[in-house]
Amino acid sequence: MKNIKIDPILYTSTDHWLNTFLASAKERPIYNKDTNVFTFQRIGLQVLGIPLDEDDYYNSLFEMHQKDYIYVLSEDLDKTINQGVFKSIQEILELHQQQPKGLSINRLIAFMYGKNLIPKYKDTTLNHHIQQTVIKVVEYFQSQHNTGLQSPEFRRFLIDMVKWMQNHLAKWMANSKFDDDYPKVVWYGNLTESQKYFLILLMEFGCDVLIFHPSGVDQFADIDPTNRYSIVYNYSNTGELEPFPTQMRERQTTVAYRANKQLEKMMNDQHSGVFKPWQFRNHSPTSITMKMTYDDIFIYEKEKAMIRPDFKVDQGKVYIPVIFAKIQGVSKDRKEYWERMRELSDNALTLTIHQFPFSQITKANYHYHFQHSLNKGKLSPEKMIKGSWWQYGHLPNELQLAIAHTIKEYCEQPKLRKLEQESDYDLQLFLFKQASRIPEVILQLLQKYDYAQDIPKLLLYHMETNGDLSREDAALLLFLNEFGLDLILYNPAGHNDIENYIDTNYYDSHWLEEVVFNQEFEGFTKKKGSLISKLINRIF
Repeated sequence: MKNIKIDPILYTSTDHWLNTFLASAKERPIYNKDTNVFTFQRIGLQVLGIPLDEDDYYNSLFEMHQKDYIYVLSEDLDKTINQGVFKSIQEILELHQQQPKGLSINRLIAFMYGKNLIPKYKDTTLNHHIQQTVIKVVEYFQSQHNTGLQSPEFRRFLIDMVKWMQNHLAKWMANSKFDDDYPKVVWYGNLTESQKYFLILLMEFGCDVLIFHPSGVDQFADIDPTNRYSIVYNYSNTGELEPFPTQMRERQTTVAYRANKQLEKMMNDQHSGVFKPWQFRNHSPTSITMKMTYDDIFIYEKEKAMIRPDFKVDQGKVYIPVIFAKIQGVSKDRKEYWERMRELSDNALTLTIHQFPFSQITKANYHYHFQHSLNKGKLSPEKMIKGSWWQYGHLPNELQLAIAHTIKEYCEQPKLRKLEQESDYDLQLFLFKQASRIPEVILQLLQKYDYAQDIPKLLLYHMETNGDLSREDAALLLFLNEFGLDLILYNPAGHNDIENYIDTNYYDSHWLEEVVFNQEFEGFTKKKGSLISKLINRIF
């Protein structure tokens, strides 16, 4: 008797997994009939969503159903059970319940095999393999339930496994040998818990299994979170779960129609790099502060968020690479120094600040508001928005929620230095209070922020004679950094300001060649556009 070893296959493209599924096991990379071990590869794959051409998708399913070597179980699942078989299962379950801890899995399988509830084959290798397969699946069921085989779901599980093994697997393999091709199975649509375990049994046995769900529902997320049995292939589009096709669809799509669908896909695909205006309005912005050189600042400040390295969209969040830098001293090349600053200032989404402090200071106690914004000890964005203290009710709902999510992150993971004898709670309370009082001029910047496009900026120019940057200012800067704005602070004298409140690990610090005292800020005026640029702006 030989042992059977099964290797799952990883897939790289649609053609790869589909062609491999249709091919014989003998044609796959690993197929070895060794003296003691028979090794082959099987496919376990969830195909979620639908391609651009829906007709092609449903026609492929119909064609699979017509092939005699592919079994579409969801359409032909046989739910009947012989009364004698049912009685035998009942007897084993009663015996299982009579034991204080139930039957061991090995004894359970032995009873099932003795009562012919597990398929028996002429080939001893197949006989051994099916028994080992059932043991593994029962063990997996046990591991997935807190009460193990004492779970109330175990009875339904066992009846369904026996029923479907006899109605399907036993018939498919009736005349097979251990080194034959194993069945190819397709499932379309929703799955019950028992059906999931039966597909796992088929995959453990060595069958190829494709699971299709046009709505994109990952039905194995709860039962197979580590992709032990199947992996996921996602199409960009999703659709309604329609009835399984009973005939071929007529292909009526034109080239123009498919091109339009392709454009639609690109505009909606979060990984395509092509985005519609305000596509991520319902997402929460999350910043990634970039580490960069002084010269890099003036390269990346021109780039849209989606062009910057590591920009991504994932699970309702937009990850935005941002600049947070302090520039100390002045360049020897004064012309370049002021021209670069002018480039930053000329940006329509740049707010220039050269008087300090620039944020509001209040002695109001926010303890009550903070406590009423908690849910199970954590700040709740939804409760914040409903609070009497919330001053952002005039903003669009999506922006209100984004601000609330940012407040939560920035308070729960504070980057502001604690004062002497200040508790963690006092620090959170201070940050919470400052985030509740964002100046209107900054709120206007946030309202213009389309997260994949141009990034709003704060350009701060701090010298000895234009006031002191306060702790409240530093707290607001940290909030804006968390929200995804670029922050660039100039200090020609190289004095400490932001360092007093924020650790230098959280921003870049660049020293230029010369230190200059009392260097007045050169007020900039926006450059007037040419006639051509005005015309272009009017068109777009």
